[in-house]
Amino acid sequence: MVGASNPLSNSALDGQSIARIVGFTCMIGFIVDMTALTFPLGSGASWRAGLLQQMGDRSIVLLIGLALVIYSFWNSPQLRKLIAYISLSIGALFLLFCVLVVRDSFALHNQAVNNITQQAAELQTQIEESRNNPEIAAQASPEDFEQAALQISTQAENLTRNAKTALTKTGIASTSNFAIVGAGLITLGRLALPSSSGPKPQRNKPKAKSKRKR
Repeated sequence: MVGASNPLSNSALDGQSIARIVGFTCMIGFIVDMTALTFPLGSGASWRAGLLQQMGDRSIVLLIGLALVIYSFWNSPQLRKLIAYISLSIGALFLLFCVLVVRDSFALHNQAVNNITQQAAELQTQIEESRNNPEIAAQASPEDFEQAALQISTQAENLTRNAKTALTKTGIASTSNFAIVGAGLITLGRLALPSSSGPKPQRNKPKAKSKRKR
């Protein structure tokens, strides 16, 4: 007599197959996106900061994909252990990216401030040269030159403030994404590692013999 298949077991297998398909799709999609964003290869803090920002924004997709793949191989300790180590490694790498994002944010801020300061200084120099030029000075009053210099200083301060605000927001967002997803990947990897000590067999305790009253 052929035994009937367990519907609960078939349902679990179907669920793991679906999780495996969705998990690998998320992981492959993340890798393809990062590969496309990496090229053309560049260098410097600006290129690296842009790439890390895109990676941080998409990092949740990688977390979901790894979680689903780990679940789909939960009954395979060897494969689950391999994926768990991958999750731990990527999580540790994401935490290191937090330091890199902070460093690049400071570098970009200093670069932006230097560019704005240099451009403002060049404009101030042009104003001074125009003031010393008799033909131009005859067509404008000293107050006009002072007002132009003041406008340049005000615009430079506003641009510096806006650049600092934008870079700070971007740096905080990228750092938060990497820190949260990195911690999640490390926790997921530690949870998925198979336990080295298996369940201890339960010993049957001898039953106490009941004493009969005579």
